[in-house]
Amino acid sequence: MMFKNSFKLLMTNFSTVWKLLFYKLIILAFVFGLFCITLPTFNSLTNVQELEESISSFLTSYNFNSSFSNMLLSLFAIVQIILNILGEMLIFAPWTLIYLILLTFILLPTLWRFSDIAVGETLYGFMASQTKYGFVASLIKKLKVSISYSLLYSIITLPYNLLILAGAYGLLCLVNIGGLLLYALPFILFVFLLLTISIKTTILSGFMPAIVTFNCNEFTGLRKGVKAVSRRFYRTWSTSIIICAITMALLSFFGVFSAILIVPIFSFWILIFEMVMFFGSQGMRFYVDSETIVTPKKLEETDSVRKLKLVI
Repeated sequence: MMFKNSFKLLMTNFSTVWKLLFYKLIILAFVFGLFCITLPTFNSLTNVQELEESISSFLTSYNFNSSFSNMLLSLFAIVQIILNILGEMLIFAPWTLIYLILLTFILLPTLWRFSDIAVGETLYGFMASQTKYGFVASLIKKLKVSISYSLLYSIITLPYNLLILAGAYGLLCLVNIGGLLLYALPFILFVFLLLTISIKTTILSGFMPAIVTFNCNEFTGLRKGVKAVSRRFYRTWSTSIIICAITMALLSFFGVFSAILIVPIFSFWILIFEMVMFFGSQGMRFYVDSETIVTPKKLEETDSVRKLKLVI
């Protein structure tokens, strides 16, 4: 039901996808502009031209007829070149390296998440009373809380994201073994990313909705959000797995360039899923479309069932 209601709300509010797409493109252009400041430093490094050629070859060969094992080999080669460049920067341009780390792991995720509260406001208005809130107006109105929320979200998830990257790199290193493992590795990597990303999405799925629903600060929202998820963790996780699996499968099938459209849709879908989870956890009635109202179990009933299960 959580998946079904989330998908219905996605279709009902699909126009917001284009606003979100426009916002994400602006953010990417802004961060890319900040990255371009460091280009003179890269000109003095070795392996940069090799990296450009490898990335270009990988992107152009990523199509319907590509072998996943061959793509992993190309991706592993790219990662190795990037690590060599980072090692060189650590010696000859440490401040530039620190700048790029902050840009990639702090600023970009913070700006990427900055629109979550505004989207949550528009969804809350529709789901609670079919009231239409403007995306830009909500973005301006919730400026302060959006900054604190997105920054806290980025800081909380940073260690976990680094662990995911380390795990993915460790799996990529297995391409050196070759043999049958090379053909099984795409599936292993897919499952690893699916489980790790879906767990992170599940645990923090109540964070934004709690802030929007209770109009509280980010720390209170985090506490209330985690508590809401705990009431229906496995249902939330299973729905998260399905949404993430569909998105990753589409990206794998259509290629890297499809991410321009697929990622904003996925981002919006996840935010809808979070709102549906939170409304259901709190026992709050909500609209799925103009004619359909979903009535979850009341909060008191849900907590009573959980307590009874713990006693048994």
